[in-house]
Amino acid sequence: MSNWKNFERRVARIFGGERIPVNGRAELDVYHPVFGIECKYRKVLPDWLFGNAVKQALRGSQKCGKIPIVVIGKYNSSDIYVLTEVKDFIKLQGVYDVKHPPDDEEES
Repeated sequence: MSNWKNFERRVARIFGGERIPVNGRAELDVYHPVFGIECKYRKVLPDWLFGNAVKQALRGSQKCGKIPIVVIGKYNSSDIYVLTEVKDFIKLQGVYDVKHPPDDEEES
């Protein structure tokens, strides 16, 4: 089975959703009653974002006991995005599934 399918299954499990098979997909990868979940699984993630910004947020947040987030915007656009670790996002949303905690998930 392909790695991206395993990743989609893992995400579905973490969020308590259901992976939508490719042949039944209109747009999203995972069915969830609240979140519209589209999965992207890559061998390499942008270093400016994950090597710099995320590490900086983690370091700064650990010192003061806060949840680290990175807020991303595009030049000349009003769009703003938030990036955080899935375990922190789930804690914030109150949808944590004790049967499948994110910290226990292994990379397939």
